[in-house]
Amino acid sequence: MCRFDSARDRTRPQEGERVKNRFAGGCTRCSVLVMPDGGFLRKNDEGWEAWCVTCQSLDELAESEDFDPENLMLPTVPPSGSATTLDLRVLGMTRACWKCGENTLCLIGLYPNRPARGYVGLHTTDNEKTMELCQLLAEREGRAELAAGVKSRYSRTMRERQLANGCRRCDALQGNFPVHEEALGRVASGGVDGLDTLFVASCPVLEWQAVIYDFGGGVIAI
Repeated sequence: MCRFDSARDRTRPQEGERVKNRFAGGCTRCSVLVMPDGGFLRKNDEGWEAWCVTCQSLDELAESEDFDPENLMLPTVPPSGSATTLDLRVLGMTRACWKCGENTLCLIGLYPNRPARGYVGLHTTDNEKTMELCQLLAEREGRAELAAGVKSRYSRTMRERQLANGCRRCDALQGNFPVHEEALGRVASGGVDGLDTLFVASCPVLEWQAVIYDFGGGVIAI
């Protein structure tokens, strides 16, 4: 946690202002570890939060007239003064297949293993980029059985192809809407731990930030 002694707090900037960071802490937007003298500290009504260079600059951009979330150009190098990877929990749940009735495991989302102070987003596989990253992390971790259940399938409901979970027994599409409605119910009653942590994987920051700044939906506030 980033903090100042009480004597110095009285001379610090007011809410919303920023200062150069002098402490190690997780970025409130993406949870990547910000090193001492890297990134920024920002004060809000609950105290001080760390922001990595990338998240700080994109947050400033979002307040400008030039901001276009559909054509956002993300940095091609990790934020300076921060770690290049972070550990993510790959989350899933077991549910009954609508077609064959057998229990099947579905990939549901991603959440930092050590969320930073102020971090709030559980990114779900209702978003295709999140699903792609879940599948990629499963492949890297040697969890081929998890990666294999995810395919591009045609949804009659949505009238388009989707990268979606399939039944491990009969391969029937497990539609994103019913799957994530059920997942939302579990999260509402049990938080992140209402889902199963299938594994924890080290993920390059750039891949994770591409999910965070996709703006295509599929985020549950925790």
